[in-house]
Amino acid sequence: MSLEANKQTALALLRASAVHDGPAFEALMHPDATYWVIGKPHLFAYAGEQSRAQICGYMASPSIFPGGVKTTFGAITAEDDRVAVEASIIGTLPDGRVYTNVYHYLMWFKDGKVLRVKEYLDTQAAAEFFAK
Repeated sequence: MSLEANKQTALALLRASAVHDGPAFEALMHPDATYWVIGKPHLFAYAGEQSRAQICGYMASPSIFPGGVKTTFGAITAEDDRVAVEASIIGTLPDGRVYTNVYHYLMWFKDGKVLRVKEYLDTQAAAEFFAK
């Protein structure tokens, strides 16, 4: 696949993630895919390594944010079999609380699909928000 095709696939995966479109998300993931989120699992529940089945199952569940989150993309860089994407998100919970955070995603590709995702975010801000 071309670097541009990989970039478009990366953005499509993140758009599917933003609204928990499970079928679209799963279709973009390689059969051997894994998904890792920075942090210590005992401090931030979403941290750690997930299998393809685990992350696709999560993305097939309803989002805690009605209508999903709004994602704004920043820099996107592609080289070899990797794509890096900067993003910021904002989402509103049913109780009216607004979540915002910045993210950096690093994705590897194989056979035109996402093989591995590493997700970096402000885990302290997320942990504090979701602890309430």
